[in-house]
Amino acid sequence: MDPYKVIRATLFDIHPLSYRIKKTEPNKEFMNKNLFVRVIKQLQRIESRRDTMQDEMGIDMTVYENDFFDVIENLMKMHFNKEQLGLIQTYLYTLLPDPDWDGQITLKRGEKEVDLAFKDPLDVYAVILSLDK
Repeated sequence: MDPYKVIRATLFDIHPLSYRIKKTEPNKEFMNKNLFVRVIKQLQRIESRRDTMQDEMGIDMTVYENDFFDVIENLMKMHFNKEQLGLIQTYLYTLLPDPDWDGQITLKRGEKEVDLAFKDPLDVYAVILSLDK
């Protein structure tokens, strides 16, 4: 059975109106942003799990994980320039672990320095995209 007909019939049962249902693909920017956020959050969880295993069980997973991180970093190099990749790494490995960090970074824009929100992966994505322009 056509899924659109099922959806239309279900909606009509709830609210007897005429419905037009069409399939649209999400735009590339939306998909890239969502994938970026997912990757950053997964990397955060991996880092946290590695730290927990080190602290609580005395197991150092760094040597085992290095190859995986190299693959991830090389894939990111294919998409992001050196400055963007540096900011992603700074966010993940320097700023996030710092309990005193205020969620802001200062970047030089022309002759001025600008404070930017850099607290979560969406902020990071916005900042690194702005560097591409």
